[in-house]
Amino acid sequence: MKKIDTSKLKKGDIILSTSTAPESLIIRTAIRSDISHAMLYVANGSVMDSTGEGVQARNIQKMFYDDDCALYAYRPIIDLPEEEIDKVVKYVRSETGSPYTKKEAAASVLSLSKRGGKNQFCSRLVARAYASVGFKITENPDFANPADIQRSSFLKQIPDVVLTVSAEEEGSLAAHRDTTIGMREKISNLLAELRHIAPAIRVLSDVEPFLIKNPQYDTAFANAYRDSGYLTHWKIEVERFPWRYDPIAIAQFYHAIDDDGKEALLDYCRETIRQDSEGDFKHWEINATELRKLTTMMPLETFKLNLQLYLTLCFNHKRRVDSARVLLQVYGNRPR
Repeated sequence: MKKIDTSKLKKGDIILSTSTAPESLIIRTAIRSDISHAMLYVANGSVMDSTGEGVQARNIQKMFYDDDCALYAYRPIIDLPEEEIDKVVKYVRSETGSPYTKKEAAASVLSLSKRGGKNQFCSRLVARAYASVGFKITENPDFANPADIQRSSFLKQIPDVVLTVSAEEEGSLAAHRDTTIGMREKISNLLAELRHIAPAIRVLSDVEPFLIKNPQYDTAFANAYRDSGYLTHWKIEVERFPWRYDPIAIAQFYHAIDDDGKEALLDYCRETIRQDSEGDFKHWEINATELRKLTTMMPLETFKLNLQLYLTLCFNHKRRVDSARVLLQVYGNRPR
């Protein structure tokens, strides 16, 4: 098995992959390529893509591929400004929950020149994300297929981005469920209920503008958020790894593990600091700021619930970064 080396990736990088599933073979044959799927790297080991689950986030560090499956990473040939890459990522996040359009995905093999609908498929999502900042990586982003992205003259392949998966990693994945799976389930259930209440809702980012115009739906929406588990999913990570959020607990954990584990823990702390310095979680602060303004203007329960969620995420992130800094300050210079 193999996986992507996330240490080689930057925000906005494009991952192209395939699988052993029959539908992947059909796609590869139709587009005459060795890949069948496209994803966008949004940082912190997270990618976003469009599948039958809709547009969702995944942990690419826990996505393992058969050795015979093609796996690549691409990047724009020019260095786009950081603020432009942030907008690319913001576009993809704004599409969270967008339904998958199988019909238009199938039509993408025809290299159509017309405009597509609002819903997404994998390569459309990626191509539209870059087109949103005026950088077209394919001739028609609305009907781009994975091979169009792979062959784009506006992208370059990133070398040496594939790692072999160890037996220990395979065992760890089998023992510990990827928490993003549960989050995807909760988002899907939440959106299903919101669409039942108000069919106009397509993506999660539709909720706020919809409620501003239709505040009478607030109570029903707030109940849907509470019942879905979306607002409390963060607890799973905190309960699974409590030492990440407390400087004393992380020091105790450090002393309880062997030398290899100590070095891995220090590497985790270094990576945590790097992610924070590069603003990988800045969108939580931005969302909290926007929701605070919105709640002041229009104190709906749904807005308050989401504000509390983002404030909690920011608080826990700060605790995680502070704990990592403390451990590095005390033990970061230990001999390897």
